[in-house]
Amino acid sequence: MKKLFVLNGGAAVKPGNKSAFLKIDDPLSAFARGGINTGDVLVYDAMLKALAYDQIKNLQFAHAGDEKLWPKEEYDATVIRGSNYLTETVDIGNVVPLLKKLKGPIVPVGVGAQAAKYKKLELPKGSVEAWKIIADKCETIGVRGVYSAEVFNDIGIKNIRIIGCPSFYRNLRPSIEIKPIDPANARVGLTLNRYLSADYASNATKTNRMQRALIQAVANRSESRLYSQGEREETLAIFEQGEAKQKHIRSILEKYSLQGDKDVETLVSDRMQAFFDVDAWAEDAKKNVDVLVGFRLHGNVIGLHQGIPAVFFTYDSRIRELSTLFAIPSVEVEDYMPINLENIFEKADFSKVQHVYRLNYAEYHRFLTENGLNHVLVKPVAAPPKKALEKPNLVQTDQNLGEVTDWFRDEVGYMTDEIQTLRDRAWKLELALREVRSPEPKAKLAS
Repeated sequence: MKKLFVLNGGAAVKPGNKSAFLKIDDPLSAFARGGINTGDVLVYDAMLKALAYDQIKNLQFAHAGDEKLWPKEEYDATVIRGSNYLTETVDIGNVVPLLKKLKGPIVPVGVGAQAAKYKKLELPKGSVEAWKIIADKCETIGVRGVYSAEVFNDIGIKNIRIIGCPSFYRNLRPSIEIKPIDPANARVGLTLNRYLSADYASNATKTNRMQRALIQAVANRSESRLYSQGEREETLAIFEQGEAKQKHIRSILEKYSLQGDKDVETLVSDRMQAFFDVDAWAEDAKKNVDVLVGFRLHGNVIGLHQGIPAVFFTYDSRIRELSTLFAIPSVEVEDYMPINLENIFEKADFSKVQHVYRLNYAEYHRFLTENGLNHVLVKPVAAPPKKALEKPNLVQTDQNLGEVTDWFRDEVGYMTDEIQTLRDRAWKLELALREVRSPEPKAKLAS
């Protein structure tokens, strides 16, 4: 019996060990406490589909310091589900004692750096120690792109393979065929991200304003869908009823300053979906959308691995890194231009995606094999790439001068109002502080 230990899998496993899902019996109660990133579940699901083990045990990083939860028996291998572990704000030093204890190989699959934009990272000492232990216990560490490889190189770890994210290979095929887009009539699948700031957006204001514009553009297409990828308010708006549902819908509209936009309200209230089972999520996308756009990485990947085209909106190191590695057409939020979906779909160039996918699949196959992991991937149809891609495949749209002028006029108006609001708040705070600091009654101050 082949046994696999998983660190930070983060989901339940179906019988047969080939699928992952969130075991949520009461969504209202679960999401009342906070959001859940179902993109992580997709990554775990894709790993399970590629690997072949009879028994699987999972332990989250958050619980790795509890020795009572450590495995009592030896496992043939340990894998670490890829995520944003290379960051200045996350210290995985609590996992070090367990890493030292584990026997056999420890293989990270799709580890990535996380920063708003490219910069040298100063990783916490605990994380550096943990990764050096892991590097000594595997043949290679699988990272998601060139930037992540550079961060490892900076701390002296050289045994690296650039494999992207395992979610891209969920179909287990050595090649994919991207379906054509009908720019004017394509049914669009959209994902949003309400919490983009700090390490997760190079410019939070631009990112959220671009999301707003994208929501409006998608909402104008009556057959479009909005997928909640574990966002709290969106998911609650799906499962709540009556006034509670309307409250969450209002919260979503207010977040993006879209109160009163009936098309967007209809999209949010009538055409929004949430899935806790990855198989069901993938099947829904296959049946109901022709192209995916949005601000969640795996909200696009759920279609890409099935050949459904997707356009990324790039706003942080992770999205830029992966969209570049797979040559996926992308719109850079820093360019901050109006959104014309038909124009974007017409200009999106997918000619390199299929070729690059075959190369990256070959590298993934080599990575799993050289680390001695039991897997079911068929033989590649191409050789691994000699060098990973580093130049993004940006969508070069033809901007209409009138559209651009109107866009920036509206945006300047919005920013001006926001600045005035902040000034008003600052003045009210100043007046309140004066009252707190002053021992004199108001009447004497007036005199």
